Amino acid sequence: MQDAFVLHIRPYRESSQLVEIYSRQEGRVSILVRGSRSKRSNLKGILQPFTLLNIAWGGKGQLKFLRGVEAQTHALPLPGDKLYLGLYLNELLYRLLEHLTPYPELFQCYQDTLLALAKGQAYEPILRVFELELLTALGYGIDFEFDAQSQQPIAQECFYRLVAEQGFVLAEQGDKDAFWGGHIQALAQRDFSTPAQAQTAKRFCRTLINERLGNKPLISRQLFIQQKRKV
Repeated sequence: MQDAFVLHIRPYRESSQLVEIYSRQEGRVSILVRGSRSKRSNLKGILQPFTLLNIAWGGKGQLKFLRGVEAQTHALPLPGDKLYLGLYLNELLYRLLEHLTPYPELFQCYQDTLLALAKGQAYEPILRVFELELLTALGYGIDFEFDAQSQQPIAQECFYRLVAEQGFVLAEQGDKDAFWGGHIQALAQRDFSTPAQAQTAKRFCRTLINERLGNKPLISRQLFIQQKRKV
């Protein structure tokens, strides 16, 4: 049995489901759950997002089959906007993580992020920390301290552009997409305490995440925007 969370569920044939989970030891796993949509199944109330589960599966191929599951906790309460933010986290993991690749530190960060959201903490800093951890897990080990080309320390008074496969490099004068050195230094310290620092962190994370997502937009992001417009 492994610690795991449900990321995504979709119907399969008449009575089964394909469930994408994120496990502590093996990362993202696709599991076929036979008969889970039938009226007699007791799995409907267990296989739910935002619930820490113990799951066992088998199978030698990429698609596994469920052997057993039990809930370790009740589903975390994520009312209102928090639900869409939780769905955003799940969609990022579902879309970006390599199949059957462990990310144990990211798993703990994801669990901590859900708990923080459930406690009603300010969500923007929480999301930025998670996004930065996700980018690191995906191989974006961006150096916030040194210019990627000159290897000189990032200077507070200078401006830098972000090169995805390299890092920050000194920007040409007038580059409207450049990042101010002082904000990069704050980003290195996970300091989002001012509106400008928070906006810089959001722009940095979104730039790299969107690059990995490609042309397919995030459904959870669209739903969140629609919900905010209704309020």
